[in-house]
Amino acid sequence: MNSEAAFIGDPRMARVRRYQAILTDFGRMAPQASDIDRILQLACVQAARGIGIAHSKIMRYRPELGDLLIVAGVGWKPGVVGHVSLGTDLASAPGQALQTRQPVVTDDIRNDPELRYPPVLRKHGITSALNVPIVIDGIVWGVLEVDSEEPRHFRTDDTQFLSGLGNVLGLALHGRLGLVQAAEAAAKATLALTRERTLLEELRHRSKNDLQLVLAMLVMQRRKQEDAQSKRGFDHLMNRVAAISIAHDQLVPNSGGGKVDLGAYLQSLCGNLAQRREEVRIQTDLASIELPHEAAVALALIVNELVTNSLKYAFPQERDGRIEVSFSATDHGEGCLRVRDDGVGMGPPRAGGSGSELVARLAQQLSGRIEREDLPVGTGFVISFPLVT
Repeated sequence: MNSEAAFIGDPRMARVRRYQAILTDFGRMAPQASDIDRILQLACVQAARGIGIAHSKIMRYRPELGDLLIVAGVGWKPGVVGHVSLGTDLASAPGQALQTRQPVVTDDIRNDPELRYPPVLRKHGITSALNVPIVIDGIVWGVLEVDSEEPRHFRTDDTQFLSGLGNVLGLALHGRLGLVQAAEAAAKATLALTRERTLLEELRHRSKNDLQLVLAMLVMQRRKQEDAQSKRGFDHLMNRVAAISIAHDQLVPNSGGGKVDLGAYLQSLCGNLAQRREEVRIQTDLASIELPHEAAVALALIVNELVTNSLKYAFPQERDGRIEVSFSATDHGEGCLRVRDDGVGMGPPRAGGSGSELVARLAQQLSGRIEREDLPVGTGFVISFPLVT
């Protein structure tokens, strides 16, 4: 057999040629699709066809809820597409792709100690998964995922194909979502206002990208750790950085001072945290008020610490429970943040724990005070602080 015949018969080269053909076909068909839903479904079909797999899905990031909603898919039972959402935290495979803006390969998600095994994957018997981000105009819009019921090791060319498909999809969505028209409309505004908005948005994007880079490095370093306590320390740090990252998605447009809608910010954060324990519900009652970025981030970090602490320690052994997070403004110009749970109560301080000290420092940073609530069941905290809007 000559070299040309060997090249033609090489299974890997045949797979690469198939990938190239599918990307070409999708690039031709996507602009002809009549609406966004058809584009998304077409991408799922092409992803499943290319990888040779029965399940694929696209998840759209919802900043207002802090989750990834399945908006298109192939191979899923009724009631999944359009209804089921997944977490955006780093223990979620698609969440990690969203946060780090990098592909996430999972050969055996059932036994991966770094990642959660979501109920929707359990119900479908999924073993292996590959996630890639979908980027529109420099911002991660969502995640494209393929899932295998059989144990599978996704190769580099698989990852490159799915990433390429995600990139082409991002370009198609860019046009459909009217971002070009929005940019042209902004150009008609006054020169000064246009410059201000452009600079603020550029700063926001750069800050978001910087945080994604930090998270990616932390994920890499955590994988190198062998000590369980070191891994827990990295987990705490990554969760705090992720909480800060969410703030950039909640910056109020045209606020002129980098303000954040605190109610929307905390709702998004709680939606993220709610994915970590299926049996524990997080209920919210959050007033909408714009606060300076620094104050909003401090309050979000307090909520992150208190809720995470409840999720870890208040509900042992798969115990059902409820966590309540509320925020209101008093008539006296004071903000009141409450975090309560109906768990087993707070035990003695844990060795090496830094959460309580961080919460106290953040409350001081707000010129506020933190108090324990006397509840018949569970644990509660009240943080009161002067509102500076």
